[in-house]
Amino acid sequence: MTETRSYTWPATLRLPPRPPKVVYLDLNHWVALAKANTGHRDGHQFRDALAACIAAVEAGAVVFPISVSIYMEVTKIRQRQRRVDLRHVIERVSGYRAITPRPVIEEHEVEALLDRLLGPSPIPIQATDYLDRGFAHAHGSRQSDVSDLEPELSRWALDGPAAEEERLLPHFKYNPMATYEVQLQRAAEETEQVERFNADPSWRDPRIRKVVRLREIGSEIGEMLSRGLIARGLEPAVLTKFGSGLDAFDSMPSFDVSVSLKTAYHRNPKHRWTPNDIHDIDALAGTVPYCDIVVTDKAERGHLVDTGVAERLNTTVLSRVTDLIQHL
Repeated sequence: MTETRSYTWPATLRLPPRPPKVVYLDLNHWVALAKANTGHRDGHQFRDALAACIAAVEAGAVVFPISVSIYMEVTKIRQRQRRVDLRHVIERVSGYRAITPRPVIEEHEVEALLDRLLGPSPIPIQATDYLDRGFAHAHGSRQSDVSDLEPELSRWALDGPAAEEERLLPHFKYNPMATYEVQLQRAAEETEQVERFNADPSWRDPRIRKVVRLREIGSEIGEMLSRGLIARGLEPAVLTKFGSGLDAFDSMPSFDVSVSLKTAYHRNPKHRWTPNDIHDIDALAGTVPYCDIVVTDKAERGHLVDTGVAERLNTTVLSRVTDLIQHL
């Protein structure tokens, strides 16, 4: 039986009206659609899915946003033509609509939680759109800073620089490798936790989620919490009043997704953490609570279903892009 949970939804994170549905695809499924779009020999099996996606977009029934994780993962593709092929289908289907990044979402969720538990801040957070267009929004920047460069900036980020686009370089202060290094470090920290669990396997059950939750508070939202508490004239020690085991933090939707996925991974002592795991968790934490449908890989779908996250958040989670057809 799926555990029920009362979520604290941030009113300052403005969600798009429904309809249309919001459907998130991970990179593997964009690759599948790109193969269908280019007539690749492996793309015939995805042609109907591509046609259904395009028809749904043209009918105004669905939007397909991308995320900062998509931009990041595309930069690791070495062949520029493959990136261009991907960009063509992303441009056609998504129109460069993008979700705001996970840290922005977390900031709004933290403030909503603190508002509920401790009262409103004298310095309220500025409302933000969950969904907007362009590279800047996906990275949490203000659209006005680069509005004259979109959608060229999005094309450039996905394609990689061509000679005729050198003029964009002074404006394009984007170093994906720096972000990759951060993800590498975060994966290394999870590997260190694996070793601690291996040293005392009794922590893997039933206390494992409490451990993962506490680490998530410290590593992912600690600074946001500190800012929020200081703005309210409070000290971090007030966190002890939040409830036994800090359960209140599970009411933050993206936090619940991340902790549930990390807990599922840590239950398996043989899981080898990689930066891709961090990419996936960040993307899913930012999309599963706020999208109608999320299409991810088989393993991630399994975790989202088995942990009850997908059902708690009433989100349809698929692992095959072809399964989208019946939902569009």
